[in-house]
Amino acid sequence: MRFKVILIQSFVLLAFAAVIYGHNLRLFGPGWALLMTVSIVLCSTYLVSEVSMTPLRAMAVMASRIGKGEISTRPHAATDPRVSELARVIHEMAAKSEAQLDRLQAEKNRLDTILRGMGEGIMVADPQGSITLVNPAFKELFGLHCDVEGRMLIDISRHPALHESFRDILTSRRERVEELQLHSPKETTLLVHWVPLVECTMLTGVVAVFHDISDIRHMEKMRRDFVANVSHELRTPITIIKGYAETLLRGALEHPIQANKFVSIVHSHADRLASLVSDLLTLSQLESGAVPLDATSVQVHDTAQHVVALLEQKIRERGIRVDLTGLEGAPCVMADPGRLEQVIVNLLDNAIKYTPTGGSVTLRSTCEGGNVTIAVQDTGIGIPSKDLPRIFERFYRVDSARSREAGGTGLGLSIVKHIVQLQGGTVSVQSSGQGSTFFVTLNRAETSDSAALAPTTAQA
Repeated sequence: MRFKVILIQSFVLLAFAAVIYGHNLRLFGPGWALLMTVSIVLCSTYLVSEVSMTPLRAMAVMASRIGKGEISTRPHAATDPRVSELARVIHEMAAKSEAQLDRLQAEKNRLDTILRGMGEGIMVADPQGSITLVNPAFKELFGLHCDVEGRMLIDISRHPALHESFRDILTSRRERVEELQLHSPKETTLLVHWVPLVECTMLTGVVAVFHDISDIRHMEKMRRDFVANVSHELRTPITIIKGYAETLLRGALEHPIQANKFVSIVHSHADRLASLVSDLLTLSQLESGAVPLDATSVQVHDTAQHVVALLEQKIRERGIRVDLTGLEGAPCVMADPGRLEQVIVNLLDNAIKYTPTGGSVTLRSTCEGGNVTIAVQDTGIGIPSKDLPRIFERFYRVDSARSREAGGTGLGLSIVKHIVQLQGGTVSVQSSGQGSTFFVTLNRAETSDSAALAPTTAQA
């Protein structure tokens, strides 16, 4: 640029010299000389300004591009010291801006990762109720499948308590923790922590953290129900045993016939109490995982035959026909022999209890892929559809009075479920109101171990 300025200055001097020389030779008059001089000065000034302003314009373009977000843009080196200093300042400003934007982008990525990984739902809204930020957990809790940023809170949820709490936070400007019950898209219990965003005494928004505590509340309810059920189940036989024992002590022993009857009743309820305690201990061991399971190859047909032999007297008394032909040739399964026998005992015993005299119970098996499914089908009273989802819960009975009369504790199916699940299998039930079918699916044994085919006695 300095070289260009020198050339322009040389041209101007030559032009002035030509004008003066021409005027001295009287080639043109004074007016023309003045006009030519002014023109030359103006042109030279314009040319010098253009040459001087070109680097400045380039710097202005660079600054404009940086301001529009092209942070990687850098100005070229300049020969003019003043322009060079300006280029250096712009270069440093762009470098600092780029580093700051990189830090902000890294913080944003980290925040997005944290929000995506959180199991709790996060929502940020402005004082007008417009949502500015949510995470995937929030969308899942409220059943949302589209972007909600920019939408009003009332548009994504019609829950009255949610909006009332939001308005209360705007009014009180205080943190608040409460429980909310959502009924859509499913029944959910939420623990919500509301936090107002206040900057310089001005409320700029509200943050809400949603904790799904449905499982916790469900477990608390199950624990309360369990305690109540155990207390009820234990109270009945204990009360009867205590009552008849007091009767015997007050003189009933002097009447042999009544005494024998009372002792028989006491013995019956003592057996029921012992059975209940035994089932509770078994269930507790299964749930704690303290029961050792020795998975080996087990022949289903032989195990079922042994169970039928154990229950032969009850089968004969009830007049029930048990058919095992569907298990002939069934593949071996990988299971603990004693626990598998316990599963079949509980299922077959239930089928016998709730099948009318003259009915039948059929056991069969099917093989699909690497799984073997054992089905126990009866022609009994069936299970109502409303009770099917809860049939494997502890102490759950379809007909409590009839179950107690039959001597059931309400724990057999729960024990079956835990045993099967501990061995990597699944259990399910089907019933159309007339008869029921229970399905137990276990892994198929790859090879048959003849030493493992011998059935064992069911464990308590």
